[in-house]
Amino acid sequence: MKQSEITKEQYLKIAQKFGFTKRELELGFLKVSGFSNRRIAYMLGISEQTVKNHFTHIYEKAWVPGRNEFKELFFEE
Repeated sequence: MKQSEITKEQYLKIAQKFGFTKRELELGFLKVSGFSNRRIAYMLGISEQTVKNHFTHIYEKAWVPGRNEFKELFFEE
């Protein structure tokens, strides 16, 4: 499996330990799947600033400083 590929089941197995909300799980999966904030906002019909706000909370809950470290959580193994 290439680093940029992850199934939803694999993602959820790891993500469940962080206590994300349903929306945070959704956004996190889109991020690790390679989508940009702008694309995520378009897909979900929300503003790009709202996406950024969600990721601030996601990164805090996962104890990571940013998107690269967040993605690494799912591709370390």
